[in-house]
Amino acid sequence: MRNVQIFSKLVVATPLTTICLLMRNFIVNFVRILGICKDFAGNRVNELGNIPRCGVVPKFSDLEVIALGITAEAFGFDSENFLFYRLHNECKDELPNLISRRQFNVRRKLTAR
Repeated sequence: MRNVQIFSKLVVATPLTTICLLMRNFIVNFVRILGICKDFAGNRVNELGNIPRCGVVPKFSDLEVIALGITAEAFGFDSENFLFYRLHNECKDELPNLISRRQFNVRRKLTAR
């Protein structure tokens, strides 16, 4: 019976470590994909990473919206609700200007062209 208890503790501890590493890897890959997007966009975006248009300049750039969408797809996040819950709760320091899920969907549609 003692072996079963030890085994169950090991099984519970492993997923928690994996979850923490997943979000660290998410941020690292987000930064890498953002760099690739900046190289690919070239002169189509301004120095802040936004597509030139009238209005208020957003703090979370258009390229960051694109990179966040690509990274979420690469990591297999099917639920945007779950993704933004995790980002707002676990990655506030790494992404201080993170937008809401609604704003993300609107801006993603604008940048699709």
